[in-house]
This record gives sequence, structure tokens and C-alpha cells, in this order.
Amino acid sequence: MRDHSLDRILDAAYARMLERGLRRLTMDDVARHAGLARVTVYRRFSRKSDLIQAVILRELRRFLKAFEQAMTALPTPADQVAEGFAITVRLVRAHPLLRRLLATEPETILPQLTLEAGPYLAAARDYLTAHVGDAEVAELFVRVALSFVLIPESSTPLRNYEDARAYARRHLVPLLPPEGIN
Repeated sequence: MRDHSLDRILDAAYARMLERGLRRLTMDDVARHAGLARVTVYRRFSRKSDLIQAVILRELRRFLKAFEQAMTALPTPADQVAEGFAITVRLVRAHPLLRRLLATEPETILPQLTLEAGPYLAAARDYLTAHVGDAEVAELFVRVALSFVLIPESSTPLRNYEDARAYARRHLVPLLPPEGIN
């Protein structure tokens, strides 16, 4: 059964984060925006950081769903890795909330995506491990993609989709286990 109050809270938090950022986000504002009582929001999320983490995890799950849809039709493991990396870099760099927060509050969002990124890394690693068959390789793929998203300047700039795909073919595809992707 779908939990509509949770959806309303997460939708409201996302909207408020997009509009106001993380620093100015308040639980009261989220409750008002969701049309719920403060106590309902606090019952779900006792701290603002828990709410922020829940929003980011939901966005990650949405991304993984889009990622999965794009990968299904690709015939080879090499194609899947190259396309998957390119899609990841493109979609994550274009994500409205991430773009807004990196531009206006890097000091607030960067700790969420680095020092406190354990839950996000675990979710993405577990997802990829199910496809790649090797947790270490899956984690490496996630970490490489995240570094290119957070630090776009590089000796190998990924200016476009083709650059990202070529980078993945050169550097990530060779890391696949011999049996490829499941």
C-alpha cells in the first residue's frame, strides 16, 4: 500500500529544497507545503538531515529506474557500461536540485555527497553489483561517476555524451569481470 503522507512530505521537501535550498529549509515549511500537521512530518523525520537524506535517496531510486530502462535494450556488457556511465554523468549533472545546490550552497550539499554519502553509495553499489556481479567494480564505477559530476574539470573533460561514453569504453569496460554484466 502506498504511503501518501510520506509522498507528500518528500514532494514538499523537494520543492522547498529546490526553491529555498538546504540552509533555509524548515520542517514547519515542509509541513505547510505538504498540507500536513507539523507532528506528522516530525513523526516521520525527527531531524531535518533525515528528511534531506530521504529526499536524496528517493531521487537516487528515480535515477536508477531511468538508468535501468535505458540499459535494458543494450546487447553487450561493454555497451551497457559505456552507455550507463554517459547517462549517469548527463542525468546527474542536469538534475535540477543538484545543479541548484551545487551552484548556491556547495558547502551544504557537498558533505551530503561526500563525507555523508554512505547510504547513497551503498544503494548505487548494491544496484550495480546485481548487474556487474562484483561489488568492488560496482563501487568503483559509482565513485568515478560521482567524481566527474562533482568535479567536472579534468585532464579528460567529459564535455558531452560521446566524451563520457568513450571514457567509459577506455577506462571502465576493461574493469568488468570476465563473465560481464548479469
